[in-house]
Amino acid sequence: MVCVETQRRRRRIASGWLAALRGVGPQGMRVLGKPAVRGLVLGTLLLSLIAAASAEEVPRLVIEGGTESQRENIRAFVSMARYPCALPPVRERGVIRDVETRVTRALRALGHYRPEVEFAIDRSAEPCWDLQLTLDPGPVVRIAEVDVRVSGEGADDPFFVAITSDPGIEPGDRLRHDAHDRLRSRLLRVASDRGYLEAEWVTSRLQVDPEADQARVLLHLDSGPRYRFGAITLDQDILRPDFVERLIPFEAGAPYSSSQLLSLQRNLRDSGYFETVRVRPRLDDATDGVVPIVTELEPRKRTAYEVRLGYSTDIGPRVGLAMNRRYANRRGHRFNLDLELAAPRSSLGFNYVIPLADPLRDTFEIFSTYREEDIRDTESKRFQAGVSHVQRRATGWQTTSSLRYEYEDFTVGGVSDTTSSLIPSYRISRTETDDPMHPRDGWRLDLLAQGASEDLGSSISFAQVRGNGKYIRGLGSGRLLLRGDAGATSVSGGVETLPRSLRFFAGGDASVRGFGFQRLGPRDDEDRVIGGRHLLVGSVEYEHPVGAGPWAAAVFVDGGNAFDRYDDYDPQYGFGIGARWRSPVGPIRLDLAHAPDSDDTVRIHFTMGPDL
Repeated sequence: MVCVETQRRRRRIASGWLAALRGVGPQGMRVLGKPAVRGLVLGTLLLSLIAAASAEEVPRLVIEGGTESQRENIRAFVSMARYPCALPPVRERGVIRDVETRVTRALRALGHYRPEVEFAIDRSAEPCWDLQLTLDPGPVVRIAEVDVRVSGEGADDPFFVAITSDPGIEPGDRLRHDAHDRLRSRLLRVASDRGYLEAEWVTSRLQVDPEADQARVLLHLDSGPRYRFGAITLDQDILRPDFVERLIPFEAGAPYSSSQLLSLQRNLRDSGYFETVRVRPRLDDATDGVVPIVTELEPRKRTAYEVRLGYSTDIGPRVGLAMNRRYANRRGHRFNLDLELAAPRSSLGFNYVIPLADPLRDTFEIFSTYREEDIRDTESKRFQAGVSHVQRRATGWQTTSSLRYEYEDFTVGGVSDTTSSLIPSYRISRTETDDPMHPRDGWRLDLLAQGASEDLGSSISFAQVRGNGKYIRGLGSGRLLLRGDAGATSVSGGVETLPRSLRFFAGGDASVRGFGFQRLGPRDDEDRVIGGRHLLVGSVEYEHPVGAGPWAAAVFVDGGNAFDRYDDYDPQYGFGIGARWRSPVGPIRLDLAHAPDSDDTVRIHFTMGPDL
């Protein structure tokens, strides 16, 4: 019987090793002197030339018989580069013995303990020799018994129970050493992750009976006691300690868990206050099963400035300036100012954020915005100020409850008016993606409900729902992109009572391509687009890569319109082709679109920015 056994030992699973590397630095080179350096350089070059000349002269291993996986494993165990081409006959027997040992190990790893292997060295090959191996792997060893147990304080731990109840190896399975090793590693990893830092093997044994072609897996782990978190030291001075403590996902005295330490590091990093975060469990200082935790934090710069440049065919060139105060005070408040300038649309915004009980997922925000728009037959000057409660749910959804005051002075077509409204709103949104810049699979959904009432001091009464979404799915080597936008409004009076910002328009880069920006929608008697109460727009696009580089080609069909009454819905369509470039700063898109009912035979659309 062959027995592979791990000797019983007591050690801390979390303990590691330290390797010191020592070399000769530039000072050492200077000590050698110039002649020595020149000789060293010439010698190195000579050795490099010799190695390059003989790099291709390696003996070959020729295997006949067995399966492809068996042959691959043998080649993984037997490196022919270790043997010289100039092999004296007296060394042949030693090479064959060495290869035989390695082949035996390779086949045993796959469960073959009684192989028949013949070896021969063929010197007729040029410019080197071949080692010919004829293989009969023999019968396969199968698992007769699997005995996996955990004793000690972790015996009832659900993570250990999950392994012992389903170890991934069953009686009747063929023996594979890698499966046995993975099972051992799973048990040790759980012990380390769950704080059983004194875990030790009572028995770790793989018993093989080659004559019976049977194996037994015996793994008995004594978990020992489970350690607990001790005092948590937060080394920083920019925020109040009681505020930063709200970012800790556990309390002192809670059971030790590596995943909780990772959550702590992630929370501190995602808070936006710190440039670098290091979380260190002081295992060497643990006493009575209690591990103190030390975090070393380096703050980010308090104020950040940003300049943005952009261009799209809808808006034209635009410039953005932003100032972000990452921590306005020691209670973690922050604010930002944002200015955007473009010919048809400019805005200035201010947002002040107050973290609540959960600083990462629960905030109270105070905001104010002033925006001017001058787009063809419409003009608008709008001021709004309000408050929001933003919650990032554990499900991944983000909800925003807001109340804002909004004043708008607008002209649409030939009609001018002003409105003032107190508007409560509720927004729910979520984005899922496998890559924030260049997703192959992902989706985004944003839903908004808002309204106002004259009974509550507004100049108009209305109720409105809006929704937009996008879905991206890998299809073959390319991507399928689906997009939709919809909205509906109920208003006391006609659409002319709605301010411009609450009306729907269609057409443009992100709507129905082939038409100009906001050139679709209900029109007045002078054929000027005045917008509608409702919107329904959709798009289907397929994108296929061109070569192995960052370029792709696209085909698309868009359709939809803005409208005032459901009976008047008149969808317009555009279709075309496009080029895509995955640039270092994000996707850049160029589309050529044609719409049968557009004034333009072909319209160019150019956009930049993430897909979701």
